[in-house]
Order: sequence, then C-alpha cells, then structure tokens
Amino acid sequence: MSGRIVYVALGVSVLGLLIFTYASMVMEPPVSKIGVLGSGSIGRQVHVRGNVSEVYKFKGGSVTFSVDDGSGVIDVFVSYYMANATSRVVKGCGVDVIGELDEYKGALEVKPKNADSVRIVS
Repeated sequence: MSGRIVYVALGVSVLGLLIFTYASMVMEPPVSKIGVLGSGSIGRQVHVRGNVSEVYKFKGGSVTFSVDDGSGVIDVFVSYYMANATSRVVKGCGVDVIGELDEYKGALEVKPKNADSVRIVS
C-alpha cells in the first residue's frame, strides 16, 4: 500500500512540474515601464512597449533598435537568425517586446528569444 502511495505522489509531482513548465512558456510577463527597469532584473523576462526611436543594422545581419515608452529608452538586440522576421521594425513604429533583460557595455538591453517575441502594434 505505501509503495502505491509513493508512485501516486511521484506521478502527481511530475504532472505538476509539466503543468508549471507549460504555463511558464505561454504566460507573458506584465508590461514594465522602461524607466523602472534596473540591473536587479538582469536575467528575468521583461515585457516592454513603446515606439522605436532608432534602428541599427549590423553588417553580420543582427539588428538593434531602441524602444522609448516615455519613461525611458532601452535597446532591443535581435540576432541575425531572427532579424528577417523583424524587418518591418522601423523608426517611429510601435512595438511590443518580450525578452530577457541583459546588460551590454554598461547599458540594459532586451534580448527576445524568438521572432514572435517582437510584435508591431502600430
């Protein structure tokens, strides 16, 4: 009887971990004001929304664009393998970005994990 309880508990635990993993992949973090993001949030998923104020395309194909939400400005780094999917991002358009907060040369930046994490909203 006690062996059966152990197996049931193990099964419920594994099921719970699978549900938690799925939920963490599909849930979006709440929109953050850029001006309140700080180095204490590095490594966390963030959600920013604003207007593109600058776009820079690197020779290797990667793209960096700056997002301004009125409270601050942050760069979004899109690696070369996702850059084609974000080719419609131009200066002045509104974007919604979800990605990992990172630091590059002393400045905070957002790194989206896939092309679906960068959406044009206007």
